[in-house]
Amino acid sequence: MNAKAALPSLFTISSLFCGFLSMYYAVDGRFIAAALLIVIAGFLDACDGKIARYFHTSSNFGVQFDSIVDVCSFGVAPALLMLYYLDTLLVIRWLPFVVCFLFLLCGALRLARFNAQLKGFEKENFSGLPIPTAAGTLAAYILFTEHVWQSSTHAPHFAIALCVVLSFLMISTMEYNAFSRLSIETRRGRIRLIFLLCIIVLMFFYTYEVFFPVALAISLSGLFRWLYYAITDREVADVRD
Repeated sequence: MNAKAALPSLFTISSLFCGFLSMYYAVDGRFIAAALLIVIAGFLDACDGKIARYFHTSSNFGVQFDSIVDVCSFGVAPALLMLYYLDTLLVIRWLPFVVCFLFLLCGALRLARFNAQLKGFEKENFSGLPIPTAAGTLAAYILFTEHVWQSSTHAPHFAIALCVVLSFLMISTMEYNAFSRLSIETRRGRIRLIFLLCIIVLMFFYTYEVFFPVALAISLSGLFRWLYYAITDREVADVRD
């Protein structure tokens, strides 16, 4: 295997390492570090496929390996993080376990469906909320409650509801935009890029304050789109200029 072919796998392995280390920190009660590692794993996961396509080294092995790693880094790791986090806030011990397992189960089902429906290596719009986005939203929630939300309880019931909503969004058939489709060739693409740049600037200066609201908005965007098209009686499809 040459260096170009191995490079995407190194990013995938790094994502797996971050997920595994996140579990270790979650069990140890170091929730902020565990959440940050899930976020880092998400950035690494976003890079491996792009690098593989750039060097024309995409393969079925890479797709399968990436999905297995995703189950660990964005399924098991955030589920374990939320389980231990909620366990310190709720008296009802079985509820966090059930909700966190639901998140893990729906994430695994989402990945299995993605692999079964995948044709080629270019990612079009996603059917259902991608599991890295769902995991990133949970991690952002932890960071938000620890740094911004000045509450001794951190609204555990909101966290329970968030896990449930994200779980069902992952196994839904609602359409989510793939960021790889962003371009400057169309008016819509240019607007999306400008909006994305504004979000990046805000997150640079107000990371903890902005991260969770943005992540939550992205996670709910498929639902908002579905509701918009249902209300206006239009077909749910990405309109191209």
